[in-house]
Amino acid sequence: MAFFEVRQMKKSFGKVEVLKGVDISLERGEVLSIIGSSGSGKTTLLRCINNLETPDGGQIWVDGECRFDASVKEAGKERGANFGLVFQSFNLFPQYTAFENLTLAPKLNLKHEVKTKKLSRDEYKSRLKAIEDKAEELLGSVSLLDKRDFYPCQLSGGQQQRVSIARALMTNPDILFFDEPTSALDPELTGEVLKVIKGLAARDMTMVIITHEMNFARDVSDKIVFMDAGVVAASGTPQEIFDAGNKRLREFLAAFNQNK
Repeated sequence: MAFFEVRQMKKSFGKVEVLKGVDISLERGEVLSIIGSSGSGKTTLLRCINNLETPDGGQIWVDGECRFDASVKEAGKERGANFGLVFQSFNLFPQYTAFENLTLAPKLNLKHEVKTKKLSRDEYKSRLKAIEDKAEELLGSVSLLDKRDFYPCQLSGGQQQRVSIARALMTNPDILFFDEPTSALDPELTGEVLKVIKGLAARDMTMVIITHEMNFARDVSDKIVFMDAGVVAASGTPQEIFDAGNKRLREFLAAFNQNK
């Protein structure tokens, strides 16, 4: 059984069926890229997986355990797995520095633990220092430690997205999801972000990436899924996908290359 599986994921908005029974899977440490035209259901799939939308049907399995089943009452309340999500629009808090964006949620969780578990002063100080040390380590890993005290408005788009990636890594996610992480960036800044993602892939981070960067998908992915009209129209290794005889996939790739 694969480390991560989505089985027969379905989602409709009113009478519009956006996901029509999507299956994807990947092993621990693999990178799965999802490609397809706008409206094919890619982002809806990621939102359903990350509990931002409630699926109408389907299951999510992680490491051999069913973590979500749409047929179970109130199943949407808790996925039971640690997922990280990086948005295309960064979603940083503008009133907080880069460092504070990384530490905000962990510190709030720590305060909640203090109230509910009554941690000792020494335990609290130790946990707080660990949070701050990790934030600095992750900012360093994306080459932004020198921007520690900068606000989002003082950072370039590429720098903001790298802060967003570091923030997603603060929880040590089992799987890191990216929703078109470079779509809001110009080519030069795109390269900055893709370099960070390639670095994560080299460290065997399990990732699912929605992307329009075909060369990047070819280079970094272990598997590629091509979505079309709410279904998986083709899947396989990069070589299998880009050399595939699937007519709709060939049309998509031809249109993409023409519009570059």
